[in-house]
Amino acid sequence: MTATIQDVAKAAGVSVGTVSRAMNNYPDISAKTRERILEVAKELQYRPNLVAKSLSSKHSRNIALILSGFLEDVMFNDFETMLMKGCYQFAIEHDLEISMHVINTRIQEEKSYEQLCYEHNIAGAVIFGLKNTDPYFKSLEESRKPCVTIDVEVSGENVSNVTNDHVAAFEELTQYLIDQGHRNIALVCGRKNAAVTAQRMEGAVNAMHRNGLELPKEYIIYTNFLKEEASAGVAEFIREHGKEGVTAFLCMSDMLAVGTIEALKGAGRRVPEDYSVVGYDGIYVTEYTDPKITTVDQNIKDKGYEAAHLLYDMIEGIRPAQDLILPHKLEIRGSVKKVDA
Repeated sequence: MTATIQDVAKAAGVSVGTVSRAMNNYPDISAKTRERILEVAKELQYRPNLVAKSLSSKHSRNIALILSGFLEDVMFNDFETMLMKGCYQFAIEHDLEISMHVINTRIQEEKSYEQLCYEHNIAGAVIFGLKNTDPYFKSLEESRKPCVTIDVEVSGENVSNVTNDHVAAFEELTQYLIDQGHRNIALVCGRKNAAVTAQRMEGAVNAMHRNGLELPKEYIIYTNFLKEEASAGVAEFIREHGKEGVTAFLCMSDMLAVGTIEALKGAGRRVPEDYSVVGYDGIYVTEYTDPKITTVDQNIKDKGYEAAHLLYDMIEGIRPAQDLILPHKLEIRGSVKKVDA
C-alpha cells in the first residue's frame, strides 16, 4: 500500500501541514525537523502527489504589492496610487493575481517577508517605502522568495530594485534653478535615513559646487516627506529669515512642494513672484496647483509596471535579480521665476 502524507506526519510526530512545508522548503521549519521528516518519508517510500503539487504551483501566479510606512502617512499620496496602477496593469495584462499588504516596523519585526509570502500563498512581491533601518532591509538579503524594491537598493541574490538616477535627476533640477539666476536656495528634504534623500542631496550639492555655490546647513529643512512638516518647516524658515536670504525652495517631493507653497502663501508671499518652488516626482497634483509646479517626472506608473514585470520574470526564471534604472523628465511649469544673477 502506498504511503500517504498523513502516514509520514503520524510517523514523524508532526502535522500534515508541517510535512508539506518541509517538503517545499518553507523557512519556518527547522533544519532538524525537516531532516527527520525527509528521513521518515524515505523510509516509508512516500512519493508526493504530483497532481496536488502541480495545483499548488499555481501560487506562482500570485504576487503582492507591499507598502511599508503607509499606516504612518497622514494622507494618501498620489505616488502610491500611480505605483499601484502600474503594478495592477501588468498583473491584469498577464493574468496574475495581485494583492496589497500594508506593513510597518512592528509588523516586520513580528513576521518575516518569507512568512508573509507563505501565509498568503505569494510567489513574490514589489515592496515600496522600505527604510534602511527597517528589519526587512537586512532580512531580505537571505530571502529565497523573489522581491523587487522601489527606490531602495537591498543586497541579496533574490532581490531586485527599480529606481531612477535620483542623483542625476536632482542635479538637473537644481541646475535649472541656477540657470534661472537663483543662487541662494533652500532645500526641503525628506527623511534623513531614506536612500533617496541622500541621493537627491548629492545631486543638489553636485550642481551647486559645479557653479561655485554652497548649501548652508541653516538652509536645509528636514521632513519625513510629509506635506504638513514641509509647511511648518518653511513657515518657521520664513519667520527666521524674512524676505532676505533665499529666492527659491528646492523640494525633494511634489507633496513637499505643495506644503512649501501653502506656507509661503500663508505668510503673504507669492509664488513665483517672491519665491520660486520646484518639486520632484511628477504626481498629478502638480498640474492643478496655483501655479503649476515645475518638477521631475520619474514616471511612477511605469515604475510600478516595470517592477511587477521584473518580479514576474524573476519568478519564471526569465531574468535574474538586477537593478533597473528608468528614465526621468524635467517638467517646466509656472512655479519658477527667472531672477537677475
